[in-house]
Amino acid sequence: MGMISIYTAVEDRLSAAVLERLVEETDGKLGIGVAIPPKGSGDLKKKLPELIHLAPHIPVVLLTDLDRKECAPSLIGEWLGQQAKPDKLLFRVAVREVEAWLLADKHNFARFAHIPPSKLPESPEDLNDPKQTLLNLVARHSPSSLKQDIVADHGHGPRQGLAYNERLSQFVYSCWDPEEASMRADSLARTRLRIGKLACQ
Repeated sequence: MGMISIYTAVEDRLSAAVLERLVEETDGKLGIGVAIPPKGSGDLKKKLPELIHLAPHIPVVLLTDLDRKECAPSLIGEWLGQQAKPDKLLFRVAVREVEAWLLADKHNFARFAHIPPSKLPESPEDLNDPKQTLLNLVARHSPSSLKQDIVADHGHGPRQGLAYNERLSQFVYSCWDPEEASMRADSLARTRLRIGKLACQ
């Protein structure tokens, strides 16, 4: 059986890197034919009707963050409205942000960012704001070369730095272990399972 070509749709560059790694786990059974450029969750939501129209013809994997929504089913229901979801549209939601999936690979992220493993959360999906937790940890513990890229602070606490997505994407490509991270991130474990099933169709 040949490789199944898919479309991917994400809200930011870091999510794109994560999804690319998850597709790589299928050992060539899936390949990204078209990666829709990330332009934020609002733009992704606007593209949903187009993706629904496309999905019966070519599989689509959409990944977005839960953020402040109550739960993934309520977010999916809000986005879909009265539209039916095709079977080949994998609508996956990171709880609460994709940064939780990075923090969930506790020991590799600790090595990457020079953070004591004991400082990293055991259950990153339970955090209200995983991204802010990550920024706070890097600001407090990481060497200045990494800190300057990932964190900006203009007097209001740590915020996303100019090279935030680039440096964290490097971690995803070179160090991140999705299998290990799945042990502490259920939404990641379920996303890997669904992608694996798609690869076997």
